[in-house]
Formats: sequence, C-alpha cells, structure tokens
Amino acid sequence: MRRSDKYTDDYIEQRYESQRPHYNTYYQPIGKPPKKKKSKRIFLKAIITILILLIIFFGVMYFISSRANVDDLKSIENKSDFVATENMPNYVKGAFISMEDERFYKHHGFDIKGTTRALFSTISDRDVQGGSTITQQVVKNYYYDNERSFTRKIKELFVARKVEKQYSKNQILSFYKNNIYYGDNQYTVEGAANHYFGVTVDKNNSNMSQISVLQSAILASKVNAPSVYDVNDMSNNYINRVKTNLEKMKQQNFISESQYQEAMSQLGN
Repeated sequence: MRRSDKYTDDYIEQRYESQRPHYNTYYQPIGKPPKKKKSKRIFLKAIITILILLIIFFGVMYFISSRANVDDLKSIENKSDFVATENMPNYVKGAFISMEDERFYKHHGFDIKGTTRALFSTISDRDVQGGSTITQQVVKNYYYDNERSFTRKIKELFVARKVEKQYSKNQILSFYKNNIYYGDNQYTVEGAANHYFGVTVDKNNSNMSQISVLQSAILASKVNAPSVYDVNDMSNNYINRVKTNLEKMKQQNFISESQYQEAMSQLGN
C-alpha cells in the first residue's frame, strides 16, 4: 500500500468518527436535556400556581363573609309570632332536624360529607344542590337569599361557622324555623301552624290546641317545596316524604313507637 493511500484511509475514518453520534454512559444522547425533569418542573409550577390562586380565592371569600354581622340574626326574634325552640314540643324540633339536618347537634356549622356533595353538584350542574346544614340555610335565607352561585356556598360556610360560635343550637334552630317559607305567605312555624291547622307550636299557649306529631312532620316536609306541596291536597310524593320524616323521627328518638303509629294512622296511608 502506498503511503498516500494510508493517509487517505485514516482521514476518511477520522471524518466518519467525528460525524458519528456519541452517547453517554447512561441512556440520553449527549447535549439533550432530560425530559422527565423538565416535565416535573412544569407540573410543580402548575400545582403551586393553583394553590396560590385557591388561597387568594378563599381569602377573598373569607374577607367578604367577615362583613356579615351575625348579630343581625337576633332581629328574627322580633317577629310577632316568633316562638323559640325551647317553647315548642320536642317533636316539632325533631321534625325539622330529622328532615333537614340529622347531624345538627354534631357538626359546627357545616357537614363535610354533605357540603362536598353539594359543591361538586354545584360545579357540574351549575346550580346549587342539597347538602346544606340548618345553620347554612339560616345564613342563606337571611344574607344570600337571592344569590345562587358557587361563591355563595363558600361565603355561606364561613358565616355559618361564625353563627355557630355565637349562638346555641336551639337559637340557630329557632332562627331557622322562624325565617323560612312555608307557602301562602307564611314565614314562621307558628304562623304556618295557625294558618294550615288552626293550632299552635307554643306549648305555653293554652288558648289553642297544640300541634300534633303528624302536623309537625307535614310542615317540616313542606319547606323543601312550599309552593308545590299542598297541605290540603297532598300528592303521593308529599305523603311519602312525610312518611320518611316520621320514620326518621322515630329512629332518632324524637317520637315513640306509639306516637309514630298514631301519626301514620292519622295520615291514612
């Protein structure tokens, strides 16, 4: 082989080697950034951004709700037909608790399980669904009655917590029963009892007959749809709702077995 040919072959081999891609001792080609690390950084930044936005959002909701003066709820007691819970038969209290908020005496303004379900329903259906505690309903009816939104639910939670700190459970229940709509322009339980049955919920009132267990269940079952459920012409759906309420009242020991049976016989179904 000629010397010039050898140099030519060496030159070609060196050129080929310089153009051949080199790899490191792991698995990534030299010079290329690790994709996984970059993806993790982007994901982490997104999570941090979401957390910051949530903190800001809840902070704003807390600030807005802090302006609600819960002292104003006492004005409900100024209604001429206001009757406090402690002046009502125990089954009247039981009728509303059994139907609206079974865990009323256990939570501190909101029930996590029920509220979570309500919030997810609000997001998916774009409408406020059930799940509110009695305390939350007191807040909604008094402060946010005309507002139907996701943000209202959040404000409602913060104010409900303030209400629970300031008032006893019986006071909160009194606010509730005396500031909800029962149909026919009735907004107190005493007014509704007088209007629909000619009875009173005040056990200290000897001038009128006392409301019965069945009548209590009928009123408590009516507030879910006061303009739909007709006391004088009860639909099957309304009757079934009252039956469910009576069963819950018995299960939670607000009424005895004999009171339950009597109410069911009076219902006639």
